[in-house]
Amino acid sequence: MPRSLARLLVTCIAAVVLVGLAVLPGGAQDPRDGVSIGSLTPPSGPPGTEVAYTLAGTDEAGARECAQSSAYRLELLAPEGTLLGTGGETVAVPDGAAPGEAFVRLVCYVPDATGRRVIHGLCASFTITEGSEAATESGFAIDCPPTPRVSFGQAVIGVERAISQAFNPMLYFPFTR
Repeated sequence: MPRSLARLLVTCIAAVVLVGLAVLPGGAQDPRDGVSIGSLTPPSGPPGTEVAYTLAGTDEAGARECAQSSAYRLELLAPEGTLLGTGGETVAVPDGAAPGEAFVRLVCYVPDATGRRVIHGLCASFTITEGSEAATESGFAIDCPPTPRVSFGQAVIGVERAISQAFNPMLYFPFTR
């Protein structure tokens, strides 16, 4: 690849990442697409608890595609965004996790109205408890914690999602008219 083309490519990628960081500060979710973590089961629990999620804003086929997508990642994050654990269909609260606020983060592809895949980075609140006490304010969709790792990941997801949302209709609708 010629050097000038490589420089142009690097400049474009850097610009896209910077635009993404400006567009989605703090890992904000894009409310226009309607996809979110619908609920966590349970919404709180002590170390050892297995946390499952439901996906809202898509049908059963979309939720299945999310769980089987190449980007799939389920994480449990501490309040400051530190990775506490990763999981498959569920994520476990690890031994020694400090009681208090935490986040469940889901990254996956979900089909849009055209049936083409769009990436999402979604968070929901979770409360780590001591013993079996329950918290009532957990399990709702919120913005991801604004740590560098999460914010950068969310920005890249936001840029890729914006590109998909712009191109998917152009690819789909010419064939339906």
